[in-house]
Amino acid sequence: MQLGEIIANAFAAGLVIVLVAVTFLIFGAPLWPERNVRMVIIPSVHRMTTTAINKAGPDLPTKFDLTVVRPRPLTSEGA
Repeated sequence: MQLGEIIANAFAAGLVIVLVAVTFLIFGAPLWPERNVRMVIIPSVHRMTTTAINKAGPDLPTKFDLTVVRPRPLTSEGA
């Protein structure tokens, strides 16, 4: 290839790139559509205030029978 052909091909490629860019600038449409996403922020829910029963507190006994409780196992750290 001669130097003149290389320069002519470079100018032709540059002209094609400029024409495509101008076409997109005039019509304002990108090659792919923009993705519009709606962000939803879900706040944390407190279980005691959103229950469907009248008594919202946990159901715990008032007294514990310590005779049925098994002793805690001994470890080498506690001895």
